[in-house]
Formats: sequence, C-alpha cells, structure tokens
Amino acid sequence: MASFFSYEIQKIEQEEFATDVLGNAELVTSQLVTVLTTANSIEGFTCNKDNINKLRELVMTNSEIFDAGFMKDDTVYCTANWGEIKPTKLRYQGSGEQNGYQFYSNEENLYRISEHYNLTAKGNFFAVNITTSYSRVLKKLPQFQFQIYSKTVDHIFDEYAPAKKSNSYFALTLSTDACSKVYGFCVRTINDRAGLPYYSIRSNTIVFIVILTISYLITHLLQLIISNRQTIEARFRTALSEESLFMEYQPIVRIGNGRVEAVESLVRWTDDVYGRVSPELFISIAEKLSLYPELAHFTAKRAISDMASVLRNDPQFSCGINICSYEIREHAFLEYLIALVRSHDINPSQIKIEITESIDVELIEIAEFSARAHALGFMVVLDDFGTGVSNLVWLTEVNFDSIKIDRVFVNALNFDIKKGMASAIMDLVASLGKEVVFEGVETKREYDMITKHSTQGYVQGWYFYRSLPLTELLTLLNNKKSS
Repeated sequence: MASFFSYEIQKIEQEEFATDVLGNAELVTSQLVTVLTTANSIEGFTCNKDNINKLRELVMTNSEIFDAGFMKDDTVYCTANWGEIKPTKLRYQGSGEQNGYQFYSNEENLYRISEHYNLTAKGNFFAVNITTSYSRVLKKLPQFQFQIYSKTVDHIFDEYAPAKKSNSYFALTLSTDACSKVYGFCVRTINDRAGLPYYSIRSNTIVFIVILTISYLITHLLQLIISNRQTIEARFRTALSEESLFMEYQPIVRIGNGRVEAVESLVRWTDDVYGRVSPELFISIAEKLSLYPELAHFTAKRAISDMASVLRNDPQFSCGINICSYEIREHAFLEYLIALVRSHDINPSQIKIEITESIDVELIEIAEFSARAHALGFMVVLDDFGTGVSNLVWLTEVNFDSIKIDRVFVNALNFDIKKGMASAIMDLVASLGKEVVFEGVETKREYDMITKHSTQGYVQGWYFYRSLPLTELLTLLNNKKSS
C-alpha cells in the first residue's frame, strides 16, 4: 500500500516535471522557428554589417536564443555574437532532419563554452540555444532521467540522467510521456527507482506514518484547500471594505544630483492569516469578485490623500498612479480623479497616470483617454516600455509625457551581446524629447551605464530605494530637505 501511494505521488511529480520541461521546450522551439523564418526572409544575405545587425536584433528579441548565424555546406561565415568570422566547419557527432529543419547534436567546434548547446538550421541560417535553461527544473526533481525526442525521426534533442544508484529489489520503473500539440517532439521521464526505494530510509519512515493517516486526512485537506480559497477572497473583501489596504511609494531619483523628485504609488495588503499578499494575487481576486472598480478608487483616493501635503509644499514633486483597462474605459474615473485633486488643492500636472504596455486596450482607446487626461491637466506616462505588445506606433499615436523604460533593457546593459541593442533603444526613446525614467536599476554598474547614455532623466530601483511606507518616505524627504 505504501509503495502504491508513493508510486502515484511520484507519477504526479514526473508528469508535472514533464509538463514544465515541455513548456520550456515549446518556448525555445517557437523562438527558433521565429528566428530562422525571419532570417531566411532576408533577401541576398551577405555577411555585411547591416545584415549582421539584423541577426543581432533577432537574438536580442528572443530571450532563449544564444546566437544565430549564416552558413553554407556546414561552414559558418558570420554570427550575431561574433560578426564575420573565419569560415568554420561544424564538427558534430550526429544530426537529424524534420519538417525542413536540420538538427546537430554534440557540436563542439563553433563555441568553446562549458554549457551544452543545440544547433538548429534551416536554409542557410542556424540558431543556437543553451540547454542549461532546464537547470531550474532539474533542481526540483534530480533523481530521474528525461529526454526530449522527435516523434517522427530518430533524434534526441536533449537528455539528462542523474548519477546511478544501486538497484533495489523492490524498485519499480515509472515512465511518463508528454507530447507537444504544436511541435513534433515529446518529453519522456524515466524513473527506475519508483516506489519506496525512491526515498531515503528516514523518508520511508515518514511515508509509512503518513499512509496510516492518509485516508482520514485527504478529505479534511481537500476541504481545507477549498476553505482557504474562499477565506482569502472573503478576507480581501473585508480588507477592501474596511480600507485596511495601504500604499507604499518608491522614490524616483533625478540623474546627476540624486534628488528625489517623484514617487510611484503601489498598493499593498498584509493579512493576519496570509501575511504579505502579492499585488498580482489580490488584484486578480478583485477582478474575479468584480471589486476592481472599488480597489481603483481606493488606491487613487489613498495615494492622493497620503501625498497631498508633499505635493502642495513642492510644486515640482509628482506622484504616479498605475491604472488598468477599467480606468481607461470608465469615463467617470477621470472625473473622480480630478475631483480628488481639486479637493486637496493639488495641481493636476503633479499626478502622473501610468499606463503599462501590457494593458489589454485598443490603441485608439488609450489615445482618447490620454487626450481627456491632458485636457484636465494630468500627465500621462507609458510604463514598462519594452515588455508588452506595443511598438513605436504607441509613441507616435499617444501623447505620452514620460516614458518608463522597463528593467529588461536596463538589465541587458550587463551583457555585451545585448548591450548594443538595448543602448540603441534607450537612445531612440531619449531622442523623442520625452521625460525618461529607467526602471529596475539595482546595481551601481547599471546606474553608471545609464548615466553614460543619458545625463538627463530619472532612475527608479533598489539601487537607490525600495518601495517605502508613507512614514518612512516622509522621513526620507524631510532628511533630504534639511541636508
């Protein structure tokens, strides 16, 4: 009985593991297809500077791709990472072909790196991905092997096997397969020590104790899970109605003098039972319970109330308020916001309405909202630029006063391969004459890189300040004023 239960638990673990690996593999494959399809659409390709920059842009915009390049007859002539190189012959131990794509396994002549990598080619182009992206999954379940294999040809794309342990007479073999519905490959997990031998002696003792009480506990645990889900929703409803949620404020610092000239308001919830609840979770709960409008009004009201004295005393100071699709589509929201601002005798231009790139709203609606907000005197900010579905059309069709560059570009400055593309995008945004804020600055190196590209603008991130409760923010501002 104990072996049966442990076998079933391990089966669930392996199936979940295979699903994780399959999802990762599908992401990598989709980016390989994108890169190779786009590269093969470049007419009359030669290894000149412009074409190599096109390859670099493809690598930059596809996070799972390590490199891409041009080759003929298994000989590489240029890559995104290295530019034009001395013709280099691929040296590999095996290859396969499927749907017009050529796969090379154990290639060891092109890159002298410690990580294992896969090379996929189509036409005269190839793309490379590093297989160590599975390491985060392996740390969870390191005691069984897996492989990613083709459904149609005899080819293994990737595989992993843990250190071999001694055989056990009582061990069972457990194998699972998960196949992609989009691409022609599957993930197979194989555990030749399934059952109780999978665990240590100490763990087996615990398993036996658990099995003795599992019949009683399973019903109770299921009821507890359902109850907990209902409870957190009920507790959030109570917290919102009692206005026990609170705001934190992350300072925004001017480049050069380090002066705090603005803050971004962020709603927070700390519950007596669940502790610090992530905003993503309780905002999704609010949407599920149709409480988001109430939450939106609360955050605007609390932020403006908290910051009113600061804004009145310093006309150059500003406060950012994040909005979602509700605020854009609900015309009465701006009327509510302007009434709040006027009741506290605040200049509307000190309130910056932040619209994130990932918002699910048509561009024309955003443009109309921006026009109405400007008519009332508010400032409009494009937040998290570079992470969502927008493109340069947003910058021309919507009159943004400020652009906040997401930390994905700031972080890219740490990598030589992606630094050139990130710098170019930052320079382009800065050239628009808009106020620019660099988000997610966490290290001095990142800050120094930013100041090399821009002597104007602002930075926001943990290198200077985390988000602060109101009392700590006021203390900070008072200390800065007196120093």
